[in-house]
Amino acid sequence: MSSEVVFDLEYLTRLEESARKLESTPQQRSEMMFKAQREVDAYLEQLSLDHPTGWVIPPKETQGQDKLVQPGQYQVQSGPNQVQSGPDQVQSGPDRVQSGPYQAQSGPDQVQSGPDWVQSAPDQAQSGPDRKQSGPDQVQSGPDQVQSGPDQVQSGPDQVQSGPDQVQSGPDQVQSGRGPHETEPLPIQENGVSIDEVLRDFSRIGDEMEREGHPGHMAYVPGNSTTPAAIGDFLAASFNPYSLNVASCRRAVKMQQMIVQWVGRLFGYPSACAGNLTSGGTVATMVAMTTARDQKVPRSKDYSRSVLYLSELTHDGVAKCLSTLGMREAVVRKVPVDDKYRMDVNILRKFIENDVQNNLLPFLVVATTGTTDVGSVDPVPAIRAVATQYNMWLHVDACYGGFFVLCNSAKHLFEGVETADSIAVDPHKGLYAPFGTGLVLVRNGTLLRNSNTRQHGNYMQDQLTNPEDWNPEDLTFEQSAHFRAPRVLLPLQLYGVATFRNALQEKLELAKYLYLRLKGQAHIQVVEPVLSTVLFRIPGVSDNTNRALLREITTDGRFFITTTTVKGVLYLRVIIFCYRTHRQDIDVFINKAKDAVVKMELPEVEFCHAG
Repeated sequence: MSSEVVFDLEYLTRLEESARKLESTPQQRSEMMFKAQREVDAYLEQLSLDHPTGWVIPPKETQGQDKLVQPGQYQVQSGPNQVQSGPDQVQSGPDRVQSGPYQAQSGPDQVQSGPDWVQSAPDQAQSGPDRKQSGPDQVQSGPDQVQSGPDQVQSGPDQVQSGPDQVQSGPDQVQSGRGPHETEPLPIQENGVSIDEVLRDFSRIGDEMEREGHPGHMAYVPGNSTTPAAIGDFLAASFNPYSLNVASCRRAVKMQQMIVQWVGRLFGYPSACAGNLTSGGTVATMVAMTTARDQKVPRSKDYSRSVLYLSELTHDGVAKCLSTLGMREAVVRKVPVDDKYRMDVNILRKFIENDVQNNLLPFLVVATTGTTDVGSVDPVPAIRAVATQYNMWLHVDACYGGFFVLCNSAKHLFEGVETADSIAVDPHKGLYAPFGTGLVLVRNGTLLRNSNTRQHGNYMQDQLTNPEDWNPEDLTFEQSAHFRAPRVLLPLQLYGVATFRNALQEKLELAKYLYLRLKGQAHIQVVEPVLSTVLFRIPGVSDNTNRALLREITTDGRFFITTTTVKGVLYLRVIIFCYRTHRQDIDVFINKAKDAVVKMELPEVEFCHAG
């Protein structure tokens, strides 16, 4: 039985009028971008003042009174209330900080800066190009002359207060007033709201998130993002190409392939390598492990006797991949580390020999160049020799440490990586891209392609692709993936590789600097860093005492660090990675650590250090 198709032109017209709301004009786009940029700028300004986990704190810091280690070209000097440095020209007194390029100066009630100068008094804020001025009840800006009274935004040393919404935050509390989305996001509604309300709601995320880009955020592996990377994401989302197929957008594919091949060359891979930008290190590892599985364990009935070898410091995301790969029943061997926190190859060999004797199937070993806990680097050449002997796949986890290969002083740490069957590395770490940017490389690109090539549906039968074209969708399980290349490529093109090399080298030097400064302190044991991670502790006391030291260092909110347990020993862990973290920040941290130890009133002991 058939029914007549009814068509209503009037109804269609109304639908079209409603749908056209999605089509913004150039002026609307400019206004939205301007307002969005204003929110971003406001957040970035907070990074210099806020607790790295989000709470507002006073901008006053003391550099201490001790004489600093002479670090050569930086010419660091200190007196009772003064620190002076070369390139950045930082000076501080009891209530004053002055810097060179941006000429920032602060006193008890004022802050002044250079190119975009900002000056504030108890009830007043003023800025240069945008001329924002606020008093007790008003905010005023220049080009668009935005004024607001009712919101009455005020901030003090430990609090933020706003008018109608009445949001207050301090180190240990958040209070919200009226409004259904004070603790929940603005709800999805039948009818839309203004861009101002949307942005105002979104900006609240900055009150709760960890300040990943804060110079005092030295926990985990802090994420960073640059302005060109954000612009790259904006362009990618605006053009919105399907970047995984040559027929859809050859240039987008080529941009991604350029990045993959460039990273391959950094590690010494041949041009026959292949890879992909992924959503992170875990997905990059999973793509590599899938290729290893297909190559070494082609029959699913053998999954239960397959063995994966990790060190006890390997990132937990590696073993997690087994479940997603359908290999939950596979055996995982955790190999102990030696006194340098590297995988013990002799124990690895013994594990493998024993497994072979028990009719198990060793198929994959994972080496790490930059462990998350310590920053240690496994002996890849020795692990490669063992993997070759037993016909195993060697994967290298370089997610944290990988891009230190750019630094001449660290290149030797990556010896042998060029022989690995696959590598995972994170541009959202070492290249300061936004979160969600991993990269997988497989030395023999054909193996990667064999594991991921799909048979296209009939709806794509008219797409003409040259046989020599390798579509990214044939090198990963992802298909409708975000165009990630611009967030990596634009910063590299704008700043040049040298800028990233220098930033990463600075982090290596800062880690050495921190180590040397802590090494000579009574009551502190410190582990010599390999990359940019420094472990230290008070030896001979309980773990609770060391946790108390952590709380004392971080209580005022200037720094965010964590503890970790390595080989059964609890340490305080500092990872210096954010590109905004510089020597003046480390000087402040050192003095906080020293003052914290003094407050604990420990008995006199000899200087002690490890490593």
